Amino acid sequence: MVIYEREHDWIMTPQHHHGLLSGHIARHWNPAYIKRTERWSEVIFAIFQHDRAWIDLDETPFWNDGTKEPYSFIDFPLIPKLTFYKKGIDEVERQSPYAGLLCSLHYVSFLVGSKEPAAMEFSRQEKARQHRLMEQLNLFEVHNKDLLKTHFLMVQFCDDLSLYLCIQEPGTPKAEEFPWFKNGFREIFPFTDGHKIIAEWLDSKQVSLRPFPLAFPAAVSIKVKEVMKADIHQWGIEKAYRDTDWKERTFTLK
Repeated sequence: MVIYEREHDWIMTPQHHHGLLSGHIARHWNPAYIKRTERWSEVIFAIFQHDRAWIDLDETPFWNDGTKEPYSFIDFPLIPKLTFYKKGIDEVERQSPYAGLLCSLHYVSFLVGSKEPAAMEFSRQEKARQHRLMEQLNLFEVHNKDLLKTHFLMVQFCDDLSLYLCIQEPGTPKAEEFPWFKNGFREIFPFTDGHKIIAEWLDSKQVSLRPFPLAFPAAVSIKVKEVMKADIHQWGIEKAYRDTDWKERTFTLK
């Protein structure tokens, strides 16, 4: 669950909703920045489905008794998270081995440097999967490895931009933005000439991207729940979340 707090409520976005938003962003990518198109549909599929691992976990949000707030994807307990990561990658791989490879690379990237035994074992198993899929798909040649690297950057960037839209209040001033993205996105593409892409809220419905990676200004939408703290206190988080109506937010990227 992607979550942020306001005075009287928690804004909750299921991870798979955020993943679908990532896919809609990718669909608007500038064709001039796509070097080779033979696997493009699989890249788009990977971006749309990269967080399907969270579908079951996000059916009901979990309350963190220690911090007195809902668990988010950032602090969710590691062992069940890794179990569902594997399930999600398996499901994507069955539909598209190349997309499964991209999702595996994406999840392993979260765990780089971790000394947790479960994280290390998950990474070991996924690296074995990656080797198997690269062999199966004949990706060890330099030009194919370079293309895979570019596609992996696409997965990461669309994930990050979607998180930017979901993890903070629309219209947040630059100085108050979520720290991961305040100074630009980590991914560097050839068309940016070594510069980061910077996002900035122009107002609550428009976001500026510089350099601009899309073909044209694009409107994208996502459904969220604004779960009242009073309802959680009275009914518990499961009922409060279930009984809260969905609200759609639409943003223009320009």
